[in-house]
Amino acid sequence: MIARRLFDIRNQYSASATDEKLSLLRRLRARTFRTARDLKQLHSALCFIRAFPDSPAHYRFARSELREIEQRVDALTQTEQAKLVDTGITGTPLHYRFSYAVATWLGRRAHGAVSIDWEDADDPPGLDGILEQILEPSEDEYFDGGYVSGREWLERAAEETDGTDFDWLLAQMTEPRFASIWAQLYDAADLGLTWDLHGAKFSKSLNAFPAKDVCLQRRGMRKPAASVRQEIMRPLESVSRLKPSAGAKMIDVAMASLAVRHRETYHFNHACPHEVYLADVGEGVSIAIFGLQNRHRFPLECTMGYLIIANGAPVGYGGASVLFRQVNTGVNIFDEYRGSEAAFLWVQVMRVYHHVTGCTRYIANPYQLGTGNREALQSGAFWFYYRLGYRPVAPDIRKLARREFAKTKRDRRYRSDITTLRRLTSCDMHLALPGSQQSDLFDERWIEISSMLANEALNAAGGRTRKASADRVAMSLAADVGIRAFEGWTATDRSALRRIAPIVAAANPKDWSTDAKRSLRKLLRAKGGDSEANYARLLSEHGTFLAALRKACRRADR
Repeated sequence: MIARRLFDIRNQYSASATDEKLSLLRRLRARTFRTARDLKQLHSALCFIRAFPDSPAHYRFARSELREIEQRVDALTQTEQAKLVDTGITGTPLHYRFSYAVATWLGRRAHGAVSIDWEDADDPPGLDGILEQILEPSEDEYFDGGYVSGREWLERAAEETDGTDFDWLLAQMTEPRFASIWAQLYDAADLGLTWDLHGAKFSKSLNAFPAKDVCLQRRGMRKPAASVRQEIMRPLESVSRLKPSAGAKMIDVAMASLAVRHRETYHFNHACPHEVYLADVGEGVSIAIFGLQNRHRFPLECTMGYLIIANGAPVGYGGASVLFRQVNTGVNIFDEYRGSEAAFLWVQVMRVYHHVTGCTRYIANPYQLGTGNREALQSGAFWFYYRLGYRPVAPDIRKLARREFAKTKRDRRYRSDITTLRRLTSCDMHLALPGSQQSDLFDERWIEISSMLANEALNAAGGRTRKASADRVAMSLAADVGIRAFEGWTATDRSALRRIAPIVAAANPKDWSTDAKRSLRKLLRAKGGDSEANYARLLSEHGTFLAALRKACRRADR
């Protein structure tokens, strides 16, 4: 079959494979596909070729055929079309229970295409909790009297309006002051939604960020450099901060890339269009890094998501928790792009984070490796990280990994059994760059200890309200580190100071050197600034704060 053959050679770049791919692409226009299986295989091959094309002609044919996929879907029998439900392919329906953050994004970007999935739950019990906040007083008796169900009431209310029942519901939940309350009510309702992907630019088939130039895979898939650590530390030629309008478009591509795959992540849900960085790593591949909206930032660590883009197409994603000189992260390559240059791409992601934040240690946690993550376990994620220089932190697991790796060297057919893999994935793995010290490591459980110390500081501050207690801690810290006035500080700056102050206070900065206090003042101001990456870099450079907070957490942990 033409679809199967195109899929089989999608990632081969010999002269013969390149010619055969182009021949197959040219023959597609006259070919009819009658099964969902063939169409899915064709779609995956086209996505791959669009992202990693052999030539301009390959790219043009792949893009053109992806635009025609919807017509091919419509030509299938209903039985075969049903097999494409929830694939994310253009022209198909997608069902999912999205969070409020993704639902509101859909309301803005897919108006008229998303509706409540009543087949998922005919009358969701949590829906009443939302409707009761929308009702006018004159309607209360009718609704509370049980004359209509929540579904009936909503459908009648939305009947004469533009859009779907879902669009009408979201239009009622617009008061900014109550955003957090609406989010809680919506998430508690756990509404199933149906997204009609007919003509949807955010389907797997069409979702892309505009690419200036198409770059070709003339040499095939790239492999990581011989020295991964040196490659990570190699300076980047180009990193730009996108204009807010372009940043918003990149966030849309990121949000859609996950939504059509029944996924979402905090890093994209709350990304800030004013802080999106784009790093060119060559041959059409770029890494986008997203800072968070200020109100969604964490008190101490810096959380930044990333999206891998190949010739405009999103091919993988992940998030990173940056804390002092370390970053906890991992990589996810979308199914359509498996068999590409995943190891090379992951090294480039680490390279970009090193450049943007100054981190010198990378941490992969057990879930990323396979603990509680069947897909990662079966795919051998542990060995993916191991071959790039990551090593288990537990001595006994490190020894086991060495023995198992030696077996694979002696016999290429050897594979660790599932029991051994579960042992191997039972602890964190680290990759440390040259110059990184063990004393730079901030144990992740100390984040909780830091929160406990913050709680103690707030309790000791007194105050009639928690906000008053936080204000007292912030003012006391400001005095200790030499912040004499807040002229020029925005409300956002002061709010960020109030969030981080109880944790910083636990490090007892009152007795620090003049230089350490000066750099801390910059750090505190940066926490509420327009660049969370700037805060992350300042945090990585503040050895005094790291050492003092480590000491306080160790003492409390005993």
